[in-house]
Amino acid sequence: MVDTTGGTQFYSALQSKAMAAVQDTFKSTLYPVQFPAQGDFSWNWQNGNQVLNDATYQYVNALVTPGQIDGTVALSTGGSFANAYSTVLNALVFTLSTADQARLTKAQSDASVQGGTVVADYQTQFGTITDAQRTAANVTTNIDYVIGHVLGTLWSGTATPVTYTQMSQARNLRTLLPAAPAGADQVLTDVSLYLSIMQPVLGLTDQIQNGAWVLRQLKANTQSPSAATGGISTFDPNTGALVPGVNVGWSVSSSIAQINNDLSNTGRTIDISMTTTQSSGSSVNVDVEGQVGFSVGSWLEFSTEAGASYDMAKSSGTSTECSVTISYAGYSMVGVAPTPWQQATNVGFYSPDPVAQAVANEGKDVTGFTFLNPPPYALGPVADGGGFGLLTNVLIANYPTITIHYEKADFSSFEQSWDEHVSGNLTLFGFIKLGSFSQGAYGSSFEKGSDDSSFTVTFSASPEVTSVPQAQKTAYVIGAAVANPGVTR
Repeated sequence: MVDTTGGTQFYSALQSKAMAAVQDTFKSTLYPVQFPAQGDFSWNWQNGNQVLNDATYQYVNALVTPGQIDGTVALSTGGSFANAYSTVLNALVFTLSTADQARLTKAQSDASVQGGTVVADYQTQFGTITDAQRTAANVTTNIDYVIGHVLGTLWSGTATPVTYTQMSQARNLRTLLPAAPAGADQVLTDVSLYLSIMQPVLGLTDQIQNGAWVLRQLKANTQSPSAATGGISTFDPNTGALVPGVNVGWSVSSSIAQINNDLSNTGRTIDISMTTTQSSGSSVNVDVEGQVGFSVGSWLEFSTEAGASYDMAKSSGTSTECSVTISYAGYSMVGVAPTPWQQATNVGFYSPDPVAQAVANEGKDVTGFTFLNPPPYALGPVADGGGFGLLTNVLIANYPTITIHYEKADFSSFEQSWDEHVSGNLTLFGFIKLGSFSQGAYGSSFEKGSDDSSFTVTFSASPEVTSVPQAQKTAYVIGAAVANPGVTR
């Protein structure tokens, strides 16, 4: 098992330094992001045709969960947030309180004969209502299917359904339902009489109808996105070709020019300082930003493309006595968001309100959205272990430069054994990856100190990383702000 003490202290220091760096413009909590399955952030997020980079899309559309280290977050695979959101929607229903349901049930009983006539005449004219049709419409009874779904939504031809109350108040019901087909007159006559009997509880039926419609739209727009409902295409950053299919919509609020300017402003840095000293046996004692020191077997490992691995406290000529600076130069806060659902136009897919309402209603006898089945996610804040989160802002920077100044070392031995032309990847404390590429994220350079016992080694982003095509340019993610749709505060 990996000792995570070093990671806890490192991420704690990084979080503090990052939030201090952006405190004038950003007030929300930033959580360090453990190196995710998606790798680094593709900041060149749009092509000349304003199509979203698929690598960026996969990163931002990721489910956010608590990380393995306290105070951090981890990202699931690309597209996992939309999938999780769909699962949560499928667990939602709109229900009435016991008292409201009793009122509605009595009224329906009083109107049952007329309701039967409505359904019978509809089925005679337009065919038998099936279980699949009721399920798709998010209703449980045939009468609600006919009035709430068929008349209110299909025959009304409006973006939002015509309510029971609106239908009951219409002088001529057909004028509200321009899409009603030929042969609908008898059904409309039946419905008018049914609504007059149900007048005392039409407000409840309106709520049920609207709740069912909202869930139906959210599910459809999430599970089968289209351009008409705000769905988007993405392009492959490696080929430039459009990726087949339509995705749920996502947006990036920071312009590419602004991000580029921020990353180019290398005078702005977020720095983490450490010192290392000899501990017992083969261990090294590490102090991160003045916190209580800890011992670790390896504090920094350099792995080359050829498969060689170098422990930077034990390689030839190095020593355990050194001071270290990890510097993130040129940082940028990038805002990201799923396309919000607009009821008036039925564009977008993301609406946290029904989820938050269901969480607030849990265990209460109230009218509103509730969970028919508990969703498979903890819906609290990520700080309390909530596992249903999404990114709202991402703090990125150029790949960190790691500067190590050795004392009590042997520069001559190091110089003979070290190859500055080799690139590779860096791992901090055995598990924190500082960028990862098959070709090697880092190159190195070194400089002798005042005598043979001291020297400095600097790791910085290798040319193979910085010279890639525009659509493939990436940056290191320092931290992110997170929203949890189920949180009501």
